[in-house]
Amino acid sequence: MIMKKRTLFLMMSSLLVMGCTKTIQIDNRPMVTTAPSSNPIVYDEVVNYEPMPQVQPIVPVQATPPIQQEPQSVSPISRQINISPLEALDRLREDDNVMLLDVRTPEEIPVDGKIANSTLIPLGSLSRNSYRLDKSKQIIVYCHTGSRSSEATKILRSQGFDALNMLGGIEAWKQNHLHVVWK
Repeated sequence: MIMKKRTLFLMMSSLLVMGCTKTIQIDNRPMVTTAPSSNPIVYDEVVNYEPMPQVQPIVPVQATPPIQQEPQSVSPISRQINISPLEALDRLREDDNVMLLDVRTPEEIPVDGKIANSTLIPLGSLSRNSYRLDKSKQIIVYCHTGSRSSEATKILRSQGFDALNMLGGIEAWKQNHLHVVWK
């Protein structure tokens, strides 16, 4: 019923603005006959008309959003775990304290190549060989497509290393036309 009243109101308003003189019919009953715009409709004459209740305007409340602070124990480096191949290349060029860790198997290197000066420790032996890595350096971990390197990054971070996962692995590195070596 409310929908019919709103529809009726909109139709009457449209007809009034246009100055039409047609009769609106709902359920085969004439509801209102509009007059030219010089004789406006008296809404009380409309069958089943109920005036719309007064609506109070909504006044927006200005509130300041809460400030999200990170715990003091989180270092700026640990906020970001994943980096792109181009970001990895930039870090390698800008900082001598960054190293690359390849967690693929040795059999994958002749097929896909490797990034120059990277250290190979397959994921399966990473936990028992992490002593070979320098905790004072930031370690960028990569594999073929990024799955194993993500797991390796979690393992290294749990052992206190500053490790980052290179998204997309060596495949993404090559798709960005970055240099690989084959030995």
